[in-house]
Amino acid sequence: MILNMLVPALILGIAGLDFNSCSLKVFFPAFAEDFQNQGTGLPGKRCHQNLLVEYSHIICGDIFHRAMMSISRENWCVLDNILMPYNTMTICLEKLSDRVGCYYPNPNIQDFFIQIHSSYFQNCSNEELLMVDAPQGLVIALTLIPVSVIPILVYLVIWKSKVQE
Repeated sequence: MILNMLVPALILGIAGLDFNSCSLKVFFPAFAEDFQNQGTGLPGKRCHQNLLVEYSHIICGDIFHRAMMSISRENWCVLDNILMPYNTMTICLEKLSDRVGCYYPNPNIQDFFIQIHSSYFQNCSNEELLMVDAPQGLVIALTLIPVSVIPILVYLVIWKSKVQE
């Protein structure tokens, strides 16, 4: 038990992860755009994909799971209720990826997100309001009125040009 908490704490940094409140206290500067240099690789770092997969479930997945268990299942599809736990998990995965020398996002993280979505959000459907067509008479009237005004305007332009001559 202690080893399970010690290794992730060492990887993520003890100051970065608060196990009691299940939140991350991380600051990412807005100007840090190293993700654009993925083709060059991280000098001196090697991506430990096996650690990333293992600890993404042990650390970030567990934090998200505990947060979701504190929310009733009926509210799992309400964005306001899951936004904070989901954001915390995302930041956790980003920081974990960096600590193990991997880029974020990557295929392993993508698979993790797919698993999370299939576990927690599979019953959430996008309930869109059905758009009802306007009555046919109204559509015809609103189409014919501008179209019928065009010949009248053409006639007025021709008539006005003849009067000026």
